[in-house]
Amino acid sequence: MFTGLLIFSKKYGLFILCLLIGTVYGHYANMLSSDSRLDYFARLQTPYMNTTDMCLELYYQLKSTAIVSKPIIQIGVIDEEKQLTYLASSNGDNRTSWERLFARLPDGLHRIVIEGRRSATHYCDMSIDDVVVQPCDQFGEY
Repeated sequence: MFTGLLIFSKKYGLFILCLLIGTVYGHYANMLSSDSRLDYFARLQTPYMNTTDMCLELYYQLKSTAIVSKPIIQIGVIDEEKQLTYLASSNGDNRTSWERLFARLPDGLHRIVIEGRRSATHYCDMSIDDVVVQPCDQFGEY
């Protein structure tokens, strides 16, 4: 599981676009649909860690009325040269049940990044839950 995550928005500093929502079963991160700032993003980011032979799995929901410029959730890594590379992305389609997003992480030292990017237009709501980073062989066939 993640430790030491940073949550920040594009322009407004720490902990603006994501809320940690409590449920009977635990917590999940949610970017609210009532937020009117379009085309903004929220990011969860780890410190540098060894990602050799590691994979990441998360579950997400997306709700949007956008037809173009749909909201997306992306998994990426930042290498030691500070280059961001995206490894997996949702397709922006509405998901009202929890959908799986999975990525094999590159070998070496990296920061793991999970971004939720709002639609540039219309209503948009997204959530992520059950983020797991562990050796790929513990996921079975992926």
